[in-house]
Parts: sequence; structure tokens; C-alpha cells
Amino acid sequence: MGNQAPKTTPDVALQEGLTKLSSLTSYTYNIALKGDLKGPAGQPPAKVTFNATLGGNIDTKDAKDPKFNLALKGTMDADADGGDADLTLRMNKDSLYVNIKDLQGRGAISIPDDMKKQILGQWWSLPIPPATLDELTKSLPQGNSDATMTDEQKKMKALVEATKFFSNVAFVDTVTVSGEQSDHYTGVLDKAAFIDFIVKAAELQGKTVSDTEKADMTKSFDSFDFSGDFYVGRDSGVLNQVKGNLTIKENADKSSPSGQVTLEGSLADFNKAMTVEVPADAKPIPPEALSSLPV
Repeated sequence: MGNQAPKTTPDVALQEGLTKLSSLTSYTYNIALKGDLKGPAGQPPAKVTFNATLGGNIDTKDAKDPKFNLALKGTMDADADGGDADLTLRMNKDSLYVNIKDLQGRGAISIPDDMKKQILGQWWSLPIPPATLDELTKSLPQGNSDATMTDEQKKMKALVEATKFFSNVAFVDTVTVSGEQSDHYTGVLDKAAFIDFIVKAAELQGKTVSDTEKADMTKSFDSFDFSGDFYVGRDSGVLNQVKGNLTIKENADKSSPSGQVTLEGSLADFNKAMTVEVPADAKPIPPEALSSLPV
């Protein structure tokens, strides 16, 4: 659609697109994750691969009535062992609903046929206690109006706005993303800025990050690189698409994992009302099934 660069400098445009995500109270999303990893030398698994897609929508405009829809499909293998899953989740203020459409195991991962017959293809429901809903919605985005934010949230918002998470940001061209004319940029994660953000965010929560912990974080961040293509909508001003690549670097003695993870994600339908269709045939999750879950 053209290569006319926006008036805003690339680093500022990308930063503003990222921070404006906090103003969204609803959106649709699509995410694809792929990984091809190698384990430490001489340690199983020697190879791990995964491929997952997620899509749906979320609406948190009303904190007392959040709405969430998710469709997830994925596969993962660790050498000869692995599995596939295909499920749908829905949530409203009353209940969480789940439908496991498919569940398969390979190698040492075995899923009994009797279990699959009992749970697959059926909608199950789990009531959400009011106290649990209240705690959950406190962590969800509900817009960035100062009138509804606590002092701590205002300080966190200011910290996010002041942090430039990416460096070497450059304008590429202008394309259409989900029907919106969007500016395309490239950039790499600024590890030092990200670590500084983590430290300051912890301080806002009354925690102190020690020098040892900072050193450990720096060492951990040195083990990978993240770069990507970023798209910012010209009308919305929101970061509406990311195509990123995470490279995990093998250390000198090959005692660490290594490989590539790719991410593609897009957002659309900003601040539009969403709905949750309640399954008419949903059955309560049996108590014995809940008691068997790991805690």
C-alpha cells in the first residue's frame, strides 16, 4: 500500500502502539506458535517440536461480567513421545465452559480409550465463585482511564510508557492488517531495558531485586535473542500484529537447550462488544475429576 513513512519516529511509534494495548477493553485475537528445539547434549529429549494455534476474543469492559472465548489446537513431540489436543474454552461471570474435541497421545503418553469416550465432545461447566471472579478481573485490562486506576496502576502505566522495549527500530512499509492500514516496523528486544523494567516493576510492588538476581536475569537474557516485525494501525494507533523469532543459543559446552521459536499474532475488532454463547447441554465437571487434578 506504499512506503511513505509516518511522521512519528519508528521507536516512538512502536512504543506508543505497544502502550496503547492497555486501553483496549475488548478484541479478537489469533496466535500461532511453532518451536523446534534441541535438548542439552547427551540428555533426553534430544529434540522437541511444537505447533499451536489460538484464536478467540476477550471483553473486559464490565469487570463484573468478563467474557472470554478461546479455541486452541496444538501438537507437541519430545523425541518419540507426544500428543495432540483440540479444545474450546468459554467464560462468563458465572461459569467456565470447556469442550475437549480431541486428545491423542504418542509413545509413552497414553490416554485410555474409556477416558476419551467419557470426556471428549462434551461441554463441561465449572461455576466461578464471586470472590474468584473478583480476583481474576483485577488482573485483566479494563482500559487506561486514570479515574478507574489505583495509584500503583498509574505508576505501572507510566513505567510502561517510559520504557522502550525494542531497539534498532526501523520503518519498512505500510500494509493492510485486519482491514486497517498499518505501518510495518522491524526491531529487536532491548534486553537491558526489559531487565530494568522488571526491576522497577518489582519495586512498585514493594519488592527488591538483589544484585545476584539481576546478574542471574542478565545471564538468562544473554542466552536468547528476540527480533520481529511489528505492525501499528494508523487509525487505532495500536500494535495489531507481531511476527517474532526467538533464538535460544547453545552455550559453549552444549549443556543448554537451543533452537528456534516463532510467534505470529494479530488483534482486531478493538473495543467492540463480545458475547459468550452458553452451551445448552453443558454438564457439571464431576468432583472426582477435579480432585484428581495436580495442585
